[in-house]
Amino acid sequence: MSKPRAVFLDALSLGPVDLAPLEQHAELVCWPSSAAEQRLERLQGAEIAITNKIKLDQELLQHLPPLRLICAASTGTDQIDSEACRKLGIAVRNAGRYSTASVVQVTWALILELVCDLTTRRRQVRSGAWQRSPVFALVEPEFEELAGRTLTVVGAGTIGRGVAAVAEAFGMAVLLITSRSSAAELEAALRQADVISLHAPLTPATRGLINAERLSWLKPAAVLVNLGRGGLIELPALIEALVQGRLAGAALDVLEKEPPGEELESLKKVPNLILTPHIGWASRQARQRLVAALAGHLREAD
Repeated sequence: MSKPRAVFLDALSLGPVDLAPLEQHAELVCWPSSAAEQRLERLQGAEIAITNKIKLDQELLQHLPPLRLICAASTGTDQIDSEACRKLGIAVRNAGRYSTASVVQVTWALILELVCDLTTRRRQVRSGAWQRSPVFALVEPEFEELAGRTLTVVGAGTIGRGVAAVAEAFGMAVLLITSRSSAAELEAALRQADVISLHAPLTPATRGLINAERLSWLKPAAVLVNLGRGGLIELPALIEALVQGRLAGAALDVLEKEPPGEELESLKKVPNLILTPHIGWASRQARQRLVAALAGHLREAD
């Protein structure tokens, strides 16, 4: 029995990873990336499409009658028109919980950088400021302990709960906001928060979740991290809050446009804003678990 034909539209997005598990179950064709106008030609005759960030919409899918399975090389599936797939009888599978440990780790790396400002401490050592100190330690700028503070997690799935578990180890109180939480619960949790960590999926209901009004509810000493989706935050409102000192700091591992264009230059100048290049999901182990999850879907389709 011949293997099904599978096309990976943006294999380069996974970085250096072993794709051999996929080849065990499919005749695999990999493209580093694919422009919108290349999708139709590259998917011709394919029974399986694999995509990380390449969008697959109804207009495209209706011209691909052999297609019977789309695998998202990600946890989210917002790049795929799921309703069109339902109508056309195309199954959609995601990569599941492959990235939980990686995202939790990077989340806390960013929270700790915002709170402890280790970059400044390293700069003090490299510049010779520590050597010139009249005392044994440099305690300024001061930092606060997390113990006794409150963490609000927005998006209490596996990743959000993992972030919460670490917070409890630090001695923090934790407030979890889920899709079932009311507007009043969200407001109360944001007003109480010393740290806000975003892990919700991007849906019509969560787009712009952190807007100017909700930013006004936060304590001026609070910090915010986003490892969910860029669209969860109204970025101009966040920038204004940081510039005006109404928020102590923010760390964004995700933006709406990735990679960013010229707008990145202005973002680099925003005070107390840390930007990382969408690395939360991408530990070496997580990327290989992702491949294993995709291979499982191909095996079931074989």
